[in-house]
Amino acid sequence: YLTWILEGLVEDDPRNVLEVDPETAALANTAIDRMLHI
Repeated sequence: YLTWILEGLVEDDPRNVLEVDPETAALANTAIDRMLHI
């Protein structure tokens, strides 16, 4: 499975991509930034 995913990235064919609305993405990015800042 991992090989399949990595091959897709090399071939510029991302697989199993999740799409979320912009507000959720912004909140998730803020949360990740806060976790990494600690």
